[in-house]
Amino acid sequence: MLSDDDIQDRIALRQLFEKRETNPTTKEGFFYFENSRYMIVSEKETFVVVSRDMAVGYPLFMAGEFEFHKFVTATTLIKERRGESISVLWDIGANIGYICIPAVRRNYVEKAFAFEPEPQLHKLLRANIVLNEAEQRISTFRTALGRGHAKGVLTISDGNTGDYRILGRSFESDAMGEQSRRHQEIDIAPLDHFCDHFEVGKTLLWVDVQGYEGFVLAGGEKILKAAPPLVCEFWPYGLRRSDSFPIFKDVVCSGLYNAFVDLSDPALAFQGLSKNELDRRYDAAGDDPNESTDLLFI
Repeated sequence: MLSDDDIQDRIALRQLFEKRETNPTTKEGFFYFENSRYMIVSEKETFVVVSRDMAVGYPLFMAGEFEFHKFVTATTLIKERRGESISVLWDIGANIGYICIPAVRRNYVEKAFAFEPEPQLHKLLRANIVLNEAEQRISTFRTALGRGHAKGVLTISDGNTGDYRILGRSFESDAMGEQSRRHQEIDIAPLDHFCDHFEVGKTLLWVDVQGYEGFVLAGGEKILKAAPPLVCEFWPYGLRRSDSFPIFKDVVCSGLYNAFVDLSDPALAFQGLSKNELDRRYDAAGDDPNESTDLLFI
């Protein structure tokens, strides 16, 4: 059950979104289709977004981009640390392309490979790639990544495409509305299935899969041997429900990487990588769904 505070928070967000829609002074640069499932955002890039999506569609509607500053920060740190730039992006959990499309369009990378398993989001991803004339530089795959080839169940969060999540354990806490979600069957493939596309020394792995990160990495033994720069969302709430934190910790601390930086920390300082440090961060977050960040491993 949602708490009263959760309900009020959602009402407040809905009211804010409606105000944004109806305020003509803030609609400059956007085209909004009333009573439609989608709207078009036109800023530096053009996106078709789900009009009731508060997690991704709303910030794109408001600002024209979403979390792309973290990508820019990561690529800058990688160049400073390694003395060379990355030229290929693997966007795992690509949603509608809000990372891979600007990465290519603004020439941070030469090309990208985007993985998105949910059929509707994958269609929007492909449409957005075409709208931004990036179809020659971005390849898409309609699959989730995991330990091996399998069928999986994706839970669909109404109003939050950023939290479409592979079905995991159920907890009494229902802070994210898990118990009322629709389910969608999807395909799962291992990361190594795509190793023919992998370019050693040039590729950044960008993984945002709502707590399933450990299983994604577990399916990439061949690729990870090259220790490519890796950005993973670190969301203990999701990691706990997927039971993937122990796997995630074992893979990144297996000797492939020796340092990491928290991309949400203003200091942006690299620190030594250890299981104890990851445990500390995991325990400190507890079961708070709002405690998340993105970690760059090198």
